[in-house]
Amino acid sequence: MKRRDAVRLIPLSMAGISGLAERLSGQETPIPYPGSRRPETGEGQKPLSIRYLEKVREMLSGIRRTQADNILEAAYAIARTVIRGNTCWYSWDMGHSLTADILPGRNGVPEIFTVGYDPAHSRRGDLFLANIFGGPHDDLAQKDIFVIGSPVPWSQDAQGAELIVYPSAKVRIRPYSKIWIETGLTTHGAVMRIPGMPAPVGPVSGVIGMVTYWMMMADTCRILAREGKSVPVRGDEPKLAPNSPKASLDAPLMDDYFDEVMRQLEMIGMEMGNIRNIASLAADAVLSGGKVWCYSRHRDGLSIEAQTRRGGLGLTRGVDEQNGKLVTFEGDFTGSPKDLVIMGTLQPDDERDLANLAIFRKAGTKVASIGPVTRDTRPPNGRAVYKETDVHAGRMSDTYGLFAFPGFERRICPTSGVLQNQIFWTTCMEIVEEMIRRTNGNVPGVFYSAAIKGGVEHMNRMNEMYKEKGY
Repeated sequence: MKRRDAVRLIPLSMAGISGLAERLSGQETPIPYPGSRRPETGEGQKPLSIRYLEKVREMLSGIRRTQADNILEAAYAIARTVIRGNTCWYSWDMGHSLTADILPGRNGVPEIFTVGYDPAHSRRGDLFLANIFGGPHDDLAQKDIFVIGSPVPWSQDAQGAELIVYPSAKVRIRPYSKIWIETGLTTHGAVMRIPGMPAPVGPVSGVIGMVTYWMMMADTCRILAREGKSVPVRGDEPKLAPNSPKASLDAPLMDDYFDEVMRQLEMIGMEMGNIRNIASLAADAVLSGGKVWCYSRHRDGLSIEAQTRRGGLGLTRGVDEQNGKLVTFEGDFTGSPKDLVIMGTLQPDDERDLANLAIFRKAGTKVASIGPVTRDTRPPNGRAVYKETDVHAGRMSDTYGLFAFPGFERRICPTSGVLQNQIFWTTCMEIVEEMIRRTNGNVPGVFYSAAIKGGVEHMNRMNEMYKEKGY
């Protein structure tokens, strides 16, 4: 039964809510960690990429099954805070950055949260959506800040906390949380094991962080609209006409968002041929002495997701635009005809993405792309990144959000960020197997968490291997 059939309306008043929140946040709800088994590659096994996607969907389904009440309660808490006029602070893991799917100009992002936490400006009655926070924790307690928390690999709230040795990761947000969303994340942060590599590959904190965030936002905005309040929504989507179809305000919408995301994740298999072509181009680049660059216009997008990420490949490196020019984490971008660039886009015809594509082409690189190809289900008539790259994946998602509400000028809850994340990591799984095949068994380097025992030493080894072999 869907949640909308079981839960019609929860009163927005404070009466009865705080007790429910305390009961929910006090529950220990262990979710079986799918990575506890060690699947081995070999004859008769499903491809690593398919097993990774299955594992992610299994984890997301477990979170929805056991944590939906907490997620819905979090949406009510956020909406109450907005209606009171207090500040909603934000520090929520979306992968290798906190803002990967709420970047500047991102379509469908409701202007609800202030990124970070400023003790000088926080006050009683504020809310903090936080699962990665180094402090000051005493300020949260002193001001009775309403904290919505969740485990992340870079904290002692995650399973396997005994492995953490890095001081900045020896923190917890759970003791301060009034609502706790248990996700089953571990300090390893990745879920696929391959023989010959101690570090698991295939991170999942990004997709989990994005999906839980958008599930909360779907109902936060529904509640606000029901109460006659709206907030600005980012992006370049044309303003909705007053008579345009609107989402129902009478029942939770997080199930609708979740169901649509799961359908689109299933459709990644539809483009597996293109994904394998990207993996093949990556292997070509590496084995010819070139590099695999992963681009996003903003650093906190695909660029940083591909850069020394726990559970990520040593052979990918980030490139992004800063002050009007392309830069890497080591300096200015200088590509070569041996290189591959994988472009992560969140709209098909962004002018800056097209300008940067021209720079990649001028350098002679091969270029692949991941991202939506439509705006409101229609492809652009003019130029678009996906039309001009060598291979593209991401045709199952749209540029704009899913839900329109009375009083909101644009739709909220896009899915393209989640899909970009998962297509990228599916591609990385294919790169692993392609490299093993091409090299007769050499396993490409995978980064460990730097926060756990042996993590820094392992990272140094992977970086040295990258310098020596390119992978």
